Amino acid sequence: MHHVLIALLWETGMRMGASHAVDLTDVSFEDERVELVHRPNQDTTLKNGKSGERFVAMSTELAKMLEDHVDEVRHDVTDDHGREPLLTTEHGRMCRTTIRRNVNRVTAPCYLNESCPDCNHSTQEKCPEAVSPHAIRRGSITHFLTKDVPVEVVSDRMGVSRKVLDKHYDKRSAEVKLEQRRGYLDEV
Repeated sequence: MHHVLIALLWETGMRMGASHAVDLTDVSFEDERVELVHRPNQDTTLKNGKSGERFVAMSTELAKMLEDHVDEVRHDVTDDHGREPLLTTEHGRMCRTTIRRNVNRVTAPCYLNESCPDCNHSTQEKCPEAVSPHAIRRGSITHFLTKDVPVEVVSDRMGVSRKVLDKHYDKRSAEVKLEQRRGYLDEV
């Protein structure tokens, strides 16, 4: 289940709250897309409200992974509003805290039995080497930009304005940006 959560966050670049909000009916395995819907009256909000609603394309691999998750791992439960969430626990919709805790757990080096000098290996405390869901989003955005996906496409896909993307998410070095521009300008 953890790999599904990480893959969903990484490939789509969606916020943790958006992953919390996804229902089974929001996912089209056949069309390889997920719809993000703001449902404030049903406790599944998107950060940008209605303006955060959008369709996000998935790779064939992610669509298959999610379909396998639904068929083999997902708990057959509904939330307090009778909806069927994509990400579940045995009690219903996976809450944001559980999503954060799962991401922290699987991104900690000690989870993979690697050296983790400042970690006390407690399940109650976050390993200082762990990565947050937001760091996965930031890394995903930077990855897409580094792969020369146009800024406008990344902005639309990730539900972030160009201004906020430039200020908070684009972690490419000045040298990487220079070489990417050079690749375009060499053809002029």
